[in-house]
Amino acid sequence: MSSTSAPAARSTAEKGIALSFLGGLLLSFDVPLLKLSGADTWTIIYVRGTMLFTALFLFWAFTNRLRENKTPFINGKTGYVIAVLAGIANIMFVASISLTSVANVVFILAFNPMFAGVLGWLFLKERLDLATWIAIACSLAGVMLIVAEGLQLGTWQGDLLALGVAVIMSASLTIIRYSGTNQSLSAGAGHLMSAIVAAPFAVPGSLTAAGWGWISINGFLVTPAATALLMIGPRYVAAAIVAMFFLLETVLTPIWMWAIFSEVPSTLSLVGGAIVIASLAGHSLWRFKTKRERTPVPQ
Repeated sequence: MSSTSAPAARSTAEKGIALSFLGGLLLSFDVPLLKLSGADTWTIIYVRGTMLFTALFLFWAFTNRLRENKTPFINGKTGYVIAVLAGIANIMFVASISLTSVANVVFILAFNPMFAGVLGWLFLKERLDLATWIAIACSLAGVMLIVAEGLQLGTWQGDLLALGVAVIMSASLTIIRYSGTNQSLSAGAGHLMSAIVAAPFAVPGSLTAAGWGWISINGFLVTPAATALLMIGPRYVAAAIVAMFFLLETVLTPIWMWAIFSEVPSTLSLVGGAIVIASLAGHSLWRFKTKRERTPVPQ
């Protein structure tokens, strides 16, 4: 490895990691802000989806005016696929937090990196080592504990929806990684699609003044920024690495929910979530340590 290529590769990876970290951090405020709005499922999907699309579209229109080379809002065929997946995932995500506990949702979404790893192995021919398979098995055990709690509480529908969101998110990151294109705004069109689907069932008038404030912070600022940052990440690092930063939502959201709403996770959810987090964190540390040891020192 040359003295120029090694620093360049590190710089690219650091950029992807930094963007993904900030996106994951912002995403951890998504659910608490939705809960604070006090709106029902369809109203949240409609109002938040419309706001998110508007924010990303205005950003695109403004930045395009400053560019000589104009870029499309939906970037090619890949952009349409990402938009459709984002729309479906948005509906499933909001429905899941209405049907099961927030802790269950964020713990199950923590399985996202392992799904991304498997999809990368299947479609991008990225080989998975034994340590990764062990982490997948341990994470699956943790998720099964969380789902078992949901079965006891009658919230298995929400748990299943959350699992579906994890699969869709992983697929989206893998597709972006494969295409190598900038899809930071394409997801906005997907949220507009979900808003259109929800429109006949939404009741925006049910929102209080405070509710409008909380959902506006979410729809115009937090979620658009988090979405764009996490969609940019796979251009610089593997989809599985970007997916690991969704763990920030897993770790931080229950803390925000406990602090704001005194929503204490159940024992099985805590145990299952701890297994998922420990498995993924251990695998991440092992992976980066191994990669560092194998990276030649620039001459």
